[in-house]
Amino acid sequence: MNERGVLQNAYIKASKLNADNIPNIIKKDIDILISNIESNKSLVSALTTSLLKKITAPKQDIRLHRTDFTNGYSARVLDTHITSPFFKDNFPKYANKESAFLTLATREEIKWTKKDGKNLKIRNAKLKEAFLNILDQIETFKQASEKYLVYLFFALIKLSKTNEDLFQKTAKQKTENASNLNINIILSMLAKHFQIKKSSRLPVIAIYSIYEVLFDKFDRYKSKKLVPLQVHTSSDKHGFGDIEIYTKDGKPFEIVEIKHNIPIDEYLIFDVIKKISKIEVDRYYILTTFQNSFKNATEENKISNIILKIKKERGIDIIANGILTTLKYYLRFIDNYDDFLKCYTANLIKDAKVSTEIKDFHIEKWNKIRDNY
Repeated sequence: MNERGVLQNAYIKASKLNADNIPNIIKKDIDILISNIESNKSLVSALTTSLLKKITAPKQDIRLHRTDFTNGYSARVLDTHITSPFFKDNFPKYANKESAFLTLATREEIKWTKKDGKNLKIRNAKLKEAFLNILDQIETFKQASEKYLVYLFFALIKLSKTNEDLFQKTAKQKTENASNLNINIILSMLAKHFQIKKSSRLPVIAIYSIYEVLFDKFDRYKSKKLVPLQVHTSSDKHGFGDIEIYTKDGKPFEIVEIKHNIPIDEYLIFDVIKKISKIEVDRYYILTTFQNSFKNATEENKISNIILKIKKERGIDIIANGILTTLKYYLRFIDNYDDFLKCYTANLIKDAKVSTEIKDFHIEKWNKIRDNY
């Protein structure tokens, strides 16, 4: 059986598995990895690659994950060509964009033995211990790697189903009293959503959603393309900003960069100037959720002068503003405010399906906010 076939076979077995028959020694460590997958998905993929290698090459010590180790192998190559594509097909939320072996925790020249593995750059001590325990069980105590792989997939399938149930519930939920919505209510809902932890992605989705709703309404965007929202960690991200609009010829036209709880200062403007130094762009927004947008009035005046200078020299509009202020302006052009809320909700779900930036608690909080209004 080829490598892809080994993973597919394990997936099929996992989908029919009765977890009661799995020894606790296998469950214990894998459950720790799964419970921390939101912040350490690279370890799960790296473990999958290691287990796969042990199944296809039983004599290989899978703790030697690099070719520069004596008798080692290239786990990164195997992960890039087999494991990562498999995860994209079956567990897209937890898939790495290119390879799990690009993170500091997995790429370093450190053997994954119990002794050397203590030096791995993994902050969570229990997570590190669980990862090394599994490899030690297989290499030192000769546990069957396929059993670990099948249970790992079982746990991922179960987690993915829980996620999907939440997504479907959220998609079906309707905004009560939608006819009573107004701009201030929507801004209040978003402000509350932006306040929860790890929420830097939420303002990006909000601004992107307003663009989606209004894009066809403005002549400015006629024959232009709103680029699909990219995952922050995506290796194929364009790199000019968080939201990008291109001409029909594929040239950048309007770029939006979004900061969360960070005041706009002259250094952010200088970064923008550096980004666009070799391209032609009509307008560049830098938006923030920071209250009042700027550190103080002096900084705001300084930035205004820099922006005016760039306009005179290069003809580029750089617009520095607050996110809620910007949303308030654009919401005036919407006939049905619920259209925006539906779009924002749909984009939250869409993003959550392909990345771990939008977490379950983000969506659960949004559901509660909608219920309260």
